[in-house]
Amino acid sequence: MKKLSLFILSAGLALGANAQQDKHFSMFAESPIYMNPATAGFAPGALQLFTNFKMQWLTISDNPYRTISAAADWRMFDDGNFMGAGITFFNDVAGDGQYQINEVTIPLNYAVQIGKDNFLAVGLQPAWYSRTLLSSNLTWDNQWTGTQFSDEISSNEAIFGQNLTISKFDVSAGIHWYAYLNKTTKMSMGLAGHHLTKQKINFLGEDDKLFRKLTFHGQFDIKQENSNLSIVPAWYGFWQGPNLEFVAGSNFRYLLRGASRHTGYFNEITGSLGTYYRFGDALIFNLIFDLSGFAFGGSYDLNVSNLNSATNGVGGFEVFLRYRANFGGRSLANPSIH
Repeated sequence: MKKLSLFILSAGLALGANAQQDKHFSMFAESPIYMNPATAGFAPGALQLFTNFKMQWLTISDNPYRTISAAADWRMFDDGNFMGAGITFFNDVAGDGQYQINEVTIPLNYAVQIGKDNFLAVGLQPAWYSRTLLSSNLTWDNQWTGTQFSDEISSNEAIFGQNLTISKFDVSAGIHWYAYLNKTTKMSMGLAGHHLTKQKINFLGEDDKLFRKLTFHGQFDIKQENSNLSIVPAWYGFWQGPNLEFVAGSNFRYLLRGASRHTGYFNEITGSLGTYYRFGDALIFNLIFDLSGFAFGGSYDLNVSNLNSATNGVGGFEVFLRYRANFGGRSLANPSIH
C-alpha cells in the first residue's frame, strides 16, 4: 500500500502545475540535441541518427514510466561556418491513466568559426507539444467496494470518464560553444531556454502554464598522452519552476582499435564505462561501445533518495542506438582532418 500511495502521489504531482518537470535522460551526453537546439550538427559526422528507450519505477506500479525518443541532426553549408538542423520526437507514458507527453521539435542553428577548431552556435527550436490523459482508466477511493474497485460507481470527479488532450506550439532557444583547447582536449558548453511561450497546459481551465526551463550543460574529452584512455567528464542541470536538477560524473573511454590519420573517428572502436550522480536522487552507471560510427549502450539508475523505501533501490534502465556518417566531409572529432 505504501508503494501504491507513493506512486499515486507522484502521478498526481505530474499533473499539477506546481510540479511540472520535463523529461530527463541518464545518458544525456550521448545526444545533446535534447538539451539544446544549438548543438545540432556538432556530431563528428555530417549526419547523426539516435534513438533511446527508458523505463523506471518498475517496483512501484504495474504501469511504470516509459520514455522513447528518436532524433536526426545534420550539418550543412559547411565552409568553415556551418548550419545545423534536425528533428526530434519524444513520447513519455506514465501510470494507469496512460498520462502521455508527446513532443516533436525542429532544432535549427548557425555556427560561426571563431578560431581554429573553435565554434560558437546560436539555435532556435519550434516545436509541437501535447499532453493526453485517459481518465477512464483511473480509479478513485470512493469506487472501492471493500474487495475491488468498480467502474460502475461514479467517482464524482470532474474528469471522470473523459479522455483529455491538449496541444500547443512551443519554442526553445540556445547557445553552444565547442572548441579544441589543445591536441588532446576538447570541450563543449551550452545554455538553453525551453518553453519560452509558457503555453497553457491545464486540461480543465486556462490558468496553468508550463514553467519555462533553463538548461546548462558541458563536457570535456581529455585524451591521456601515451595511452589509449580518455577521460570524459560531463554535467547537466536545469531549473524549471520549483524543480532543480543537477547531474555530474565522467565516462572512461578506452580505444580498442585505432584509426588511420585519414579516416579519423570513423574507423575507431572504443569501449566506455561511466559513473554519474543525480544529486538527491540516483547513482547512474553506464556501458557504451562505439564501432566505427555505430554506437550502442545502456545505463542503470540506482535510486538513493527517500523514494527508496518504495523502490527498494530500483530506479530505471535506459538503452540507446546511434549512427553517425561523414559522407566525405570534415570530421569535428579530429581537428587535423579537414
